[in-house]
Amino acid sequence: MYVAFDVPEHFQHPPIGMSPEESHAFAAESARALAVGDPDIERRVLREVHGGSQALARAGALFAGAVTGLMDGELSLATLMVTATEFPYGNSAKVAAEGTLQSLVASRGQTWSGDVYPLPCGQPAAVVTGPRVYRMPRLEPTDVPFAEIQAFVPVPDGPSPVREQHMLTVTFATPAVRHWERYMPTVVRLLRGITFAHRPASAPASS
Repeated sequence: MYVAFDVPEHFQHPPIGMSPEESHAFAAESARALAVGDPDIERRVLREVHGGSQALARAGALFAGAVTGLMDGELSLATLMVTATEFPYGNSAKVAAEGTLQSLVASRGQTWSGDVYPLPCGQPAAVVTGPRVYRMPRLEPTDVPFAEIQAFVPVPDGPSPVREQHMLTVTFATPAVRHWERYMPTVVRLLRGITFAHRPASAPASS
């Protein structure tokens, strides 16, 4: 099963699943600049780039990106990730989406809400939104609040006699809550542009 979607412009996204050689080719210049002549720091940076890329691959990431800059004269930051993970959801994608929605809203508390929406690709999406807090004990302030939206899309079954069902998850988050509405068209375009196929095609991302 292959999934394609529009990669949003302005989001910087490192390659996923890079080998050590690919990591070096991708990040050597930046690592050298950060190291300021210290080879140990340069090697550590390259190891971290490679480790992060491999960790994303293990998590089933198809896309992981971030954007930072000024919006309305204020610094703004946002992250976006698309993953596909094995998830045996049964015989009904709609029931799976509704069950996912109920489970997530119940487990995350009253500040979270959501609904199930049909996508142009023909699959339902369980979409939930709510606040989170990222804790950084060594920094001040230690708690950074941010807003998050997640969409869970059951991937349609392929023609294989062996059923290998997956769930596509789109996660967008930003600490710049005041810019939330400005970011939402990007998330909506990505969700509405999702397509599934049973063979590879020319596409920005695939699984």
